Amino acid sequence: MLPSETLDALTLAKDRGPTLAPQTCRSELAAYVHGRIWIAGEAGGVLMTTAPAPAEGVLAGVRVLDLTGGVAGPVAGMLLADLGADVVKVATPTSGNAVQHPASVMWDRNKCHVVLDPAVAEQLELLTTLVDRADVVLVGTTGGAVDFDVLLQRGLRPGRPGRWIVLPPYLLGETPWAGGRESGGLLFAWLGHAWSQGSYSDLPVDCLYPLALHMQGVWAATLAVALLIGGQGGRPTADLAVSGGAHGAVLLSPGGFAAGRDDPHIHRPGGPGGALPNYRCYRCADGQWLFFGAFTTAFIIRGFTALGLAGLLDDQRIGGDAARVRLPDNQAWLIQALEQQFARRTRTEWLAALGASDVPVAAVLASHDWLDHEQVRAMGLRAELTDDQGRTVVMPGILIGLSETPASLSPDALKRQTSPRSVLCRWNERPGRAALASDRAPEPPLRGKRVLDLGTIIAGPFISTLLGELGADVVKVERPPFGDEFRVAHGGRGGVGFAAYNRDQRSVVLDLARPAGADAFTALVRSADVVVENYRPGVIQRLGIDHAALSKINALVTTVSVSAFGGVGPLGDRPGFDPVVQAMSGIMRSQGGPSEDDSPVFLTVPVNDVLAGALGALGACASLYARGRLHRGQHVSVTLSASACLAQAELLVRYEGCPPPLTGGRDFSGRGPLDRLYEAVDGWLRMDARWPEDRGAARLAGLVTDRDATSPEEATSAIARTVRQLPLSEVLRRCSEAGLPAVRARQPRELVDDAGLIEHGLLAVRDRDERGVSRVVAGRWLDIAGIAQAPPRDGPLAGEHSGEVLGEVGFSAEAVADLARAGVVLDATRRAAPHGKTAGTDERDRHGAEERHSDAHPADLRSDDA
Repeated sequence: MLPSETLDALTLAKDRGPTLAPQTCRSELAAYVHGRIWIAGEAGGVLMTTAPAPAEGVLAGVRVLDLTGGVAGPVAGMLLADLGADVVKVATPTSGNAVQHPASVMWDRNKCHVVLDPAVAEQLELLTTLVDRADVVLVGTTGGAVDFDVLLQRGLRPGRPGRWIVLPPYLLGETPWAGGRESGGLLFAWLGHAWSQGSYSDLPVDCLYPLALHMQGVWAATLAVALLIGGQGGRPTADLAVSGGAHGAVLLSPGGFAAGRDDPHIHRPGGPGGALPNYRCYRCADGQWLFFGAFTTAFIIRGFTALGLAGLLDDQRIGGDAARVRLPDNQAWLIQALEQQFARRTRTEWLAALGASDVPVAAVLASHDWLDHEQVRAMGLRAELTDDQGRTVVMPGILIGLSETPASLSPDALKRQTSPRSVLCRWNERPGRAALASDRAPEPPLRGKRVLDLGTIIAGPFISTLLGELGADVVKVERPPFGDEFRVAHGGRGGVGFAAYNRDQRSVVLDLARPAGADAFTALVRSADVVVENYRPGVIQRLGIDHAALSKINALVTTVSVSAFGGVGPLGDRPGFDPVVQAMSGIMRSQGGPSEDDSPVFLTVPVNDVLAGALGALGACASLYARGRLHRGQHVSVTLSASACLAQAELLVRYEGCPPPLTGGRDFSGRGPLDRLYEAVDGWLRMDARWPEDRGAARLAGLVTDRDATSPEEATSAIARTVRQLPLSEVLRRCSEAGLPAVRARQPRELVDDAGLIEHGLLAVRDRDERGVSRVVAGRWLDIAGIAQAPPRDGPLAGEHSGEVLGEVGFSAEAVADLARAGVVLDATRRAAPHGKTAGTDERDRHGAEERHSDAHPADLRSDDA
């Protein structure tokens, strides 16, 4: 790690101010943000607003220098630019020779673009000056205009005065494949996701989307804003943070990293469409597919009733307990029964029947229609801009909604080419900017902040857990009698995910519907900086805990809401879990390929949930950063629908001449001869190189001959024949010596042997025996210079900290005891039972109570899922 220096936070806060002319950094006309429609009319082809002009962007005045290439860095820069930062993207004269992603036009929007040649002394000096005058520097270790090592060789250091966010392909100083380029496919295979994906056959499956790189980019942007917040508080803060590809891959599915060395490999039942009968894809009488999303026990009852299969719940194997639908022994026969039932009516008929019963359900649609969907348009997630070549570009719009400082797209968002010297004129040297050394160790940037987490399942709690990773104190506020249903969901498998998505939190079980519970919550709100919720739209208003109500209690509080559809448009109030949005947005169909005879693919990684969680954490940090300027908090909104836009950017962006979008296929293995999974004698590997550009390296590795390499199809067959006859270690050795990026496709249980991930803290060791590490879980995601953290704690028991937390906001032990006796509060420390269960309950009672509670409050069901 590098030593870090600390800025004078008070001077920084005083001197920072707007530096961009409005016409060059934001639309002063209007913008529409999903969940909040700001545009009211149209005149002469220019969108106009009848509302007051939007406030300055939440990051107004923040200077960001984007030196990155590829995917992750540009995504981070885009998010900061959309939030109002002045982002300058630097390219080199040879950047045009690099591989261009179809979505690059989106990722580089709202940025000023300059071209500098570091080989020319004068231009290198200009670049050095830009680095010195930036508040945030995004820099990779390869593939960008200038990499991290070059900056160090120039004598530049973070904290002079800017914060640096480094985005290596894997970890800083460590990449397990040749060439050192970033690769979503290699990360997906190396970190175990490919083997965890549901499939027809028992084999690893490649992912069509570079999901780990998207997550890496969102986390990098979040780290950047968090470090700026730390600088405001006068605390000793670090000046360098690392957001590597490994961080993105682990954050993509933290619950999937609980693995034991001796865990058996089990092929997921149910095929690629889903393992649970209540939560999977089904084909209807007309050959069309839908996703049946009855995740909770209340939805299972309602869904089976709407299907005319309520009698199945009385089968002796179910015994009237809807939660038993999820158990492994009941999956096969129930799936068969539901397949037969769905095949009796058309998709349109089933959508109407299930929709009328308020059951989460979605048609499996195509990606290319997603941005034209009426719901997406209503949410403002479709943008249409003109680039510097005069082409009309359709792309996803703003991904994060902010009530006071709405993010926006400038009409000239794609026309920002400028000269380095014009940027320097704008980025004038600010007085009092010299970095000040501190002999105090840096602290996590959100230390001293408190988050109240009202969320359940994944997306809501994940926002809070990410804020906790940045140093915040997180209090999970749960509903009685047993809190978050995710503890027992998925036939008991949800408990593993619960521990990961709720780690390091403290739990208070509190009945908000009762006056005494509302009073206790009010006391908690007075102590809070952020309140996170993922209730269905309208519920928080009925409970009296929406932003307007909470801001009267605490004017500085930031509220964050995550939902499926943002509360607007034709689907705004519908329940929607992660795979529901996977289905309707096209993710499932594109991954599964164009043939309707093949099942759509339910991605095992909870892509929309985790991306929404990360976007929510970024939005919360942005609101906290702007709080000093605004002297108040604001409401932040994120949606699973926006996550689906980010995840599919390369398939959704379209313009004249845009390459056709890629599609997956049955047990998808990859995109091309050198960009795919192959089976060797004793395992699978994943390559990531280009065809035909890298076929010379493939010949050097002995994988193809000139005779084989006449077409991609012939090359694929030839490589498959060769690799199938060789040990995996031999294929990897050949690839490494030839410079072909390749890794083993590992099963999750193999991760216990990864000493590098354990040393860097991305995996935490839970158990050891005489043979070494025997069990690991997801470790730390915060990689900031000078900050060391203890291994994470599992998610809390329901009500484990009720007395402790309420005591911190003024409740005496006697008062907490009175609330517990009245049933307003569950204080688990007073009702401890063996094995961590609540006294007087067993697992059957727990399911039944949750079922009754859900029935009693059917509208009080959340909108996200695993």
